[in-house]
Amino acid sequence: MCILSHTKKGAVWDMPKNYNFKGSILELLDDKELSKKEIFNEIRIESEVLTSDKTLNESLMALLKDGKIYITGYDFNVYNGVKRIQSIKTEGLIFGRVKLDFIELSALIKQLESSDVAEVNDASLKLKSIFKMRVNEVGDDSINLKGLDDIFNRMIYYMDSQKEDQKRVLLKKLAWSLSNEKGSDKTFKNILVYVQSNM
Repeated sequence: MCILSHTKKGAVWDMPKNYNFKGSILELLDDKELSKKEIFNEIRIESEVLTSDKTLNESLMALLKDGKIYITGYDFNVYNGVKRIQSIKTEGLIFGRVKLDFIELSALIKQLESSDVAEVNDASLKLKSIFKMRVNEVGDDSINLKGLDDIFNRMIYYMDSQKEDQKRVLLKKLAWSLSNEKGSDKTFKNILVYVQSNM
């Protein structure tokens, strides 16, 4: 239940302490990536809610922990032109929504073949985050969690080095294995075993 408060700008709503903004954050990140600062500003503007950073941080961290969103980059504009940066401002963290649809993952994997270096780096970063999340989900004890970046890089390199037909099949299987489709867990485990045995 919201409680009406008054400020110089007019009426705003105070939210109860147990209120969360997970749904609002997911909606904001549905078709774009935003920094923490932008997310907080958007929520406060759209909802006219008077709430603390703590409440918004809790919602953001809950989504991050549940694998619903992930960190995609950093916005250095939060430093307002300061050249010598001596501290990390969490406001600059950029978040994106984790989308595990097979079609979207296939498109993301396709971006790895782009001639645009920035696009390749962006796609690689997103795929690595999803890959790490999937490893944690399937609970494969044979995988060294500290070496996931290296495993992912070697996996992509291995697939990319195959003949075109085989490469296309492996990349489709990778997209399926990273998705939330039925049977994807088994495919993910199988592809890890296959790639590791052939690297």
